[in-house]
Order: sequence, then C-alpha cells, then structure tokens
Amino acid sequence: MKKYGLALGSGGARGAAHVGLIEIINKREINIEVVTGSSAGAIVGAFFALYPKANLVRVFDRVIKKNIDIINSNFKILNKKITNFPKMIAGKSFLQNDFVYDIYKELYGRKRFSECKIKLGIVSYDLESGQEIEITEGYIIDAVMASSNVPGVFPPLRLGGMQHLDGGVLNPIPVNFAKKLGANYVIASDLSYQSNNNIKYDNGLDFLLSIDDNKNDLMNRYELKNANEIYKYPLTYSWVDFSAFNDIYIQSKSYIIEQLEREGIQS
Repeated sequence: MKKYGLALGSGGARGAAHVGLIEIINKREINIEVVTGSSAGAIVGAFFALYPKANLVRVFDRVIKKNIDIINSNFKILNKKITNFPKMIAGKSFLQNDFVYDIYKELYGRKRFSECKIKLGIVSYDLESGQEIEITEGYIIDAVMASSNVPGVFPPLRLGGMQHLDGGVLNPIPVNFAKKLGANYVIASDLSYQSNNNIKYDNGLDFLLSIDDNKNDLMNRYELKNANEIYKYPLTYSWVDFSAFNDIYIQSKSYIIEQLEREGIQS
C-alpha cells in the first residue's frame, strides 16, 4: 500500500510552485501522510501539514500582499549593500531576520509539530558542525526560521545549542528524509530548474546564488533518484520576486498539468 510523501525544495519566491502542486495533489485526491521541506519548501510544507484543507494560494497571497512593502524594502537594502563579491563573502550578514519572524508568526503562531495533521519534517544546516539537521519537534516557527535562514543574507539562528542556516545548504529537496519518516512513494517538487541559461544578474548576490543553484542541482540529482514523481518548473523568476507570487503559481500549475497530461494522468 502506498504511503505518500511530499518533498518540497528550496527556492525563495519560486516556492509559489509548491502551492500549485499541492492544489493539484488535493484535486487528485492523493492522501499525503508525510511532508518534508527545505527553506521555501519548509514555509509552504509546514502550513500544509498544519492545515491540509486550507486554500493555500489565498493564504499566501494575502500574507505576501500584506507584507510586500517591507519584503521589497529589505531586499532593496540588501541589493544596495552588495556591490562586489569580496564584500558578500567576507562581510557580515546584511539583514536582520525580525521582519521574517513577524511574517511567519502570522502563518504558524505558536503551533507545534505535534499539532500537525500530516507528519512534518524540516531541514536546516548547523554552521558549527557542518551537518544537516532534521527537525521533527518543537515550535514550527523556530524550525521554519532555521530552514529559511539564507547564508550571508541573515545571521545564523541560534536554536537548540546550534547555529542554523538555510536547509538548502546541504539538502535542497529532502526526498530521503520523507522516506525516513515513513513514506514509500515520494512526490518531489524541485524549484532549482530555470529555462533561461542567459539570466542577467542585477548584483553579486544573484550571481552567487546562481552558483549555489548549480551546486543544489548536483545534490538534487542525488535526492531525486529516490523520488517516484518529480515536478520541475521552467521558471525565470528570481528567488526574491515575491511580487510575482500569482504569476509563478499560475505558470507552475500549467507546467504540472501539461506533465500529467503527457503521462496520461487526470489532473
């Protein structure tokens, strides 16, 4: 008997694609029993695990629109501060993560993993040990903060005696973690694919993150070997294009539907 798991990858604003995939999964009446997430995947996956029947696109669209000015303002500050690679590599973190905490508090409040309707696993990275951290208990907001803590952008988050950074550092798409939590059929959502290989970079951060995307692609291949269904999205949006949430969501849904139709699966 299939025990479905959903592994949601890292990718910033491109995480809107996860919302589209979950909507289609619900329409297909697939019963997800395990969800794992890294970074953007943790943000979407945690809310889905708490509220499987919620209208995710409505929830995330509302939260993003409410906070888009402060999101854009912070990333404009970030872009102004990054003028060359040495500053990016040797400098301190550029943003404080207080504004992110306030946004996450709207989504998760004080909910704990034990309150999830679906078994949840979130991935982060411990700066001191250099190890992947698999989080399955405690307050969800803490785990999501740890998993989405982009290196160089935000300072390490001290939690449980460790200094946490973005889960995508070591595991951009936690397929094997989903299997470890009991899933035997894993649907993977991979945000690393981009259709345009000639993307122009506005600043050093975008270029460094594109290099990081290439690294992630190699790690994804390892994880995706054990996935049973894989969805990729030929998106050209940057990881900070939160204003394009609805466009990313709509385009991603169309890609998923096209893939299912090619495979003869009713969406």
